[in-house]
Amino acid sequence: MAILVTGLRLWLGIIAVIAFGNSSQCYLKGEFVHQRLYTQTKEATLLQARTFGTWTLLASVIRIYCAFDIYNISLYMVTFWSFIIVLVHFLAECYTYRTASFTPGIIAPLIVSSLSAVWMILAYSSIAYETEIKDKLN
Repeated sequence: MAILVTGLRLWLGIIAVIAFGNSSQCYLKGEFVHQRLYTQTKEATLLQARTFGTWTLLASVIRIYCAFDIYNISLYMVTFWSFIIVLVHFLAECYTYRTASFTPGIIAPLIVSSLSAVWMILAYSSIAYETEIKDKLN
């Protein structure tokens, strides 16, 4: 189980760095959001690009903190829910609002958020167990 947790920590760190890069793109290239994500609408403004960049930056910070402090259960759950929110958001944009289509810019976050959420579910019991052991020793 240790390899599952170690791998998850590395994965979260990598995903955090990638999210930071995506966030930067939203600030530096306002058209990035329209060209890569919301391809089915003209409503993606520069303000929305910066808002999306801020949201992505926040997710990046949460994930990097979780990678460093994976045994913090509250932080772990916030990180887990950040992936669920991303998954629901992009599925809603594709199916409900129809502002996005299944381009690589949408497929990548769907795969990453799904894989990450499943991985976090699988690693949770090991992390919770180790946290409980540490709490009993203190």
